Amino acid sequence: MPDAPFPLKTSIKTSIAALLALVAIGAVACGRSEPAGSSPRRDAPPVEDPIVDVETDRVRRGSILQRIAAPGSIVARRESRIGAEVRGRIERIHVSEGDRLEAGDPLFEIERAPYELTLRQAEARLDQSRAEREKIEADLARAGKLRRKAVVAEQKMDALESGLEIAKAAERVAVETVALAQRNLDKTLVRAPYASSVAARLQDEGTTAQAQPQTIVLVLQETTYLEAQATIPEIHFASIRTGDAALLHIQGLAQPIATEIFAVTDSIDAATRTYLVKMKVPNLDHRLKAGVFARVEILPQAKRDVLLVPRQAIRREDGRTQVLLVREGRAVATPIRIGIVSEDFVEVLSGVRVDDEIVVGESARRLAPGMRVRPERVGEASPESEPERDRAS
Repeated sequence: MPDAPFPLKTSIKTSIAALLALVAIGAVACGRSEPAGSSPRRDAPPVEDPIVDVETDRVRRGSILQRIAAPGSIVARRESRIGAEVRGRIERIHVSEGDRLEAGDPLFEIERAPYELTLRQAEARLDQSRAEREKIEADLARAGKLRRKAVVAEQKMDALESGLEIAKAAERVAVETVALAQRNLDKTLVRAPYASSVAARLQDEGTTAQAQPQTIVLVLQETTYLEAQATIPEIHFASIRTGDAALLHIQGLAQPIATEIFAVTDSIDAATRTYLVKMKVPNLDHRLKAGVFARVEILPQAKRDVLLVPRQAIRREDGRTQVLLVREGRAVATPIRIGIVSEDFVEVLSGVRVDDEIVVGESARRLAPGMRVRPERVGEASPESEPERDRAS
């Protein structure tokens, strides 16, 4: 092909050069293009976790006292259903419901006449038996003198001696019969067995009282000293012992009654899973009535030298009991196993050690585990004095 004219070659070269210049300019523009107003891009520094100020305390050893509350009742320490011990018509009843009695006060009387007659008959038989015995003794004495003179036969002496033994036995029976008749006569007057109050009067004068089955005439209750009874859940079976202090909160009384436990049953009720404890309740002024409800607060003896944390440090999450320990500037959730819980402290059986620093207060419940914290130690209230404060209250 023949060469192109000179002007055409020049035009082609100029076009190619212009195209290459446009491509270069576009490449430079693409490399420098950024959104309007944006800063040049550079590597951002890492963002640090915020630091939260928290109150903390420490794990320590001390004593702890758990108050155990339970429903209870005030009952009569003794209650007696008084009836007739001998049969007969009731002639007189000396008391009414609500009367207060001293030991030995008369309660009611059974008709005496039949028993007085029986006593006189028994005394007469005793006199007769005594006379017969004395007669035989006299006959035996005379026969003994004659026997020495060989006037009375040996068989006669033996018969008199046997007769004397029989007479003595009959006299002893007569003596016991008199004693029984006297006893029955004495029982026609019934007396109070102890200081008490009349809770119920069940019969009136004119009623024929039976001894078997016994006719109950009065119900007595000891009210000078009452008894508080409370049913305690079996979870506390190892905590309560005789001698432990207790407070009885009774509606209508401004102050609780201080007492102590004198009896703890040895068995647990299979139906209720509880056991019974009893406390003495002095009632010298008779301000309390048997049957009233009482809220019983028992203060077992303090458990000493155990690991303790403040109660406000405890948190519960997903069914687990935890505390937040401060480790290397962070709050670390630590599961624990607890024992006795008091008003201010909790016994820790496992999970922490003495002097471990723990988060307390609102932060203990709301702070997320793993967060950075700046601890501020709160007051060092010692739990050593807690049992004494509780007992004094």
